[in-house]
Amino acid sequence: MKRLVEFIRSVIPTDPFQLFLLGGSVLLFICMQLRCIPALPDLKPGMNIPHEIFDDSLTKVRQSWQMFSFLARLPVFFAGAAGLFVCFWPGRRPVRRTLIFVCLPAIGGLSALCVRFLQVGQDLAFPVVSVFQRSQHNEAKAIQTLWSMGPALHMAFLGAALVLVFASRLAMGIASLPLSLAMVDEAGLQKQDSWKRIKVCVWLAIASVWIFMLMAWSLMEGVFRLLPTLLIQRLSSAGVPLATALATAMLAGIAAWAVGESRWRELRQFTRLPDVSFGMLGAVIPIAINLVSNLLVYLRDRIHWAAFDFGKFGPPLFSAYFKFPDPYYFWYLPAAAFEEIIWRGYLQPRFVRRFGIIRGILLLSLIWGASHFSADFQRTSEDYQVFQKLAFRLFSCVVLGYVFGWLTLRSGSIWPVALAHGFHNVWVISSAYWLREQDSWLLKTIPWVCWVILAILLFRFWPPTVAEDIPADSEPTSTEPPPITETAS
Repeated sequence: MKRLVEFIRSVIPTDPFQLFLLGGSVLLFICMQLRCIPALPDLKPGMNIPHEIFDDSLTKVRQSWQMFSFLARLPVFFAGAAGLFVCFWPGRRPVRRTLIFVCLPAIGGLSALCVRFLQVGQDLAFPVVSVFQRSQHNEAKAIQTLWSMGPALHMAFLGAALVLVFASRLAMGIASLPLSLAMVDEAGLQKQDSWKRIKVCVWLAIASVWIFMLMAWSLMEGVFRLLPTLLIQRLSSAGVPLATALATAMLAGIAAWAVGESRWRELRQFTRLPDVSFGMLGAVIPIAINLVSNLLVYLRDRIHWAAFDFGKFGPPLFSAYFKFPDPYYFWYLPAAAFEEIIWRGYLQPRFVRRFGIIRGILLLSLIWGASHFSADFQRTSEDYQVFQKLAFRLFSCVVLGYVFGWLTLRSGSIWPVALAHGFHNVWVISSAYWLREQDSWLLKTIPWVCWVILAILLFRFWPPTVAEDIPADSEPTSTEPPPITETAS
């Protein structure tokens, strides 16, 4: 228990209130993707509101509100990205930088949303405004009307409140910046140019993914205009995975810049072909794990048939429970390979050497999970879904990060983990993976239980070591947290 407490303490900031700035910035950052209009009672969470529900005049006002809400949330989105920036680079006057670049844009965007929504809500008479609400005093009605706007407003308000709490403590001198971990000589890390570039890469991976996606789409549009019509028709059907791969390749270029002059030598090292056994392991693990739940559902139905329906009709067909994924999703394999170049190829060796194997993989996996926030919350309709998706994304990336990290350290190559990552994405994203008519909760839970068990077994019985050919540009490797050395930030 003592070692567990020490480990947990070693992966949280020296000043725990820095988590307020981190969490608040994330909530501000994701508000752009959340629902920002009252949900109708007849629609399920996550569904788009069809235009047919409104008459023509209300449809126009609703469309106008959606455009305004998008523009008003841009400064809130900027505030979230700026908050993550301030975590790493507070400058000489962190209080002023936090207030100007985080608090003011967030408050301005929220104020614009509230004022305009009260006007639009009064004109539209949204269905969510009930007779009971109309009987309330004006203040109560206004609060209930604003609350009906949805999780975009709720998360933005919560995020702004968390940032303001941290800013107040920072102004009183009882909080500190930049972000620093306990049990790590952060002062020494700050002096290393390579680590400064790594922080730039991390911030871009979290806060600027949408910029790389926009650049990728623009580049693809230009290339498509130069290609023959038949080839364009074939490639345009795979536009999303191709754009994702291109954007990830751009970020891989940033990671190569961040690691410094050794980038090409390292690239040759971690892209060398591994042993065949590791290559097969990388391909078999995700497929086997993602088919375990299907096998269990088949066995359950087979037992039920044998016990109650034998002789009445034929047994369940084995082939009906195991379908090959849609070939379209195999276009996501290149994106997974570029992603592994970034996280397991360039960044993992540095995190492992600085923080130790267990802690380094955990911290890297949390950052890897945060880099997916830009695409995780489309059409999120309820508050609980936001926290559910945040928790699941971080949990899944930590679990996968340990398995992928183990594969990379043991094989000395990213190709096994690129296969594992790619096939995992194919099976999860493909609609053929889910037996939607049966036990969706069972089908979604069992694979993750298997991933957790696998990660524990791998590190318990076949612990990895740090490869000798990793550039020694930092502290000696350690598998345990170093002694506590509190440093002033």
